[in-house]
Amino acid sequence: MGQGQEVTLWAVLGQVPDRRSRHGLRFELRSVLAVLLAGVLSGRTSAAAIARWGRKLEPEQLEQFDIRREAPCQGTYHYVLKGLNVEALEKVLGSWVGQAGSPGQTCLDGKTLRASRHGQYPALHLLALYSERLQGVLAQMPVPADQNEITVAMKLLKEVALEGAILSGDAIFTQQQICQQVTEGGGDYFLVVKDNQPALKEQIETAFAQPFSPLGKTDVEAGGMHGAQRREGARTAGGEAA
Repeated sequence: MGQGQEVTLWAVLGQVPDRRSRHGLRFELRSVLAVLLAGVLSGRTSAAAIARWGRKLEPEQLEQFDIRREAPCQGTYHYVLKGLNVEALEKVLGSWVGQAGSPGQTCLDGKTLRASRHGQYPALHLLALYSERLQGVLAQMPVPADQNEITVAMKLLKEVALEGAILSGDAIFTQQQICQQVTEGGGDYFLVVKDNQPALKEQIETAFAQPFSPLGKTDVEAGGMHGAQRREGARTAGGEAA
């Protein structure tokens, strides 16, 4: 890819490795993924709904997804998603979002996915890096039960280009290691400081406090007035001497 040449989403989906056997394969992986994305963007929220939506597409529309026959059925979507290399998909999609330019204001935030808890398996908690300027997620990672968001944030920031980024986030990310990693990558940060970091909070409050004199306001003003009177007297005396 030449410098300045943009990669299309269709090309990016083709970079996701396909774990399926080639024997009896009817649909290319990126064709299935593209229909899934289009279905979600059209308001469908389940594999069954996307399958019904896809079956209503005209042959000319299906050709845009490189599909020469009817659209995939619900079982195909289930089979593809079950064996999908999610990490690889997220990585290529993040790179695709990042190619649009400098990320600008970038938010680091963690969310627990609703209804993701299943039996003995805990709910899935994801940490994402979102670019407000590019309107997309640059990268995201799951937060294991034996780790916290700080540990995962250090790994996540290594996955993206931070040049021109201004990182924002909750107070949990106000860590020296995170700030150092951002600045070393060419970015800046704007993070929250709370009472659990009293020394840092005091330093910031001192830096932004109004200047004052240990002599007190009255003494400073008086000294300034006396000084002005002395200067005026010196000019008058000089004029009379001349």
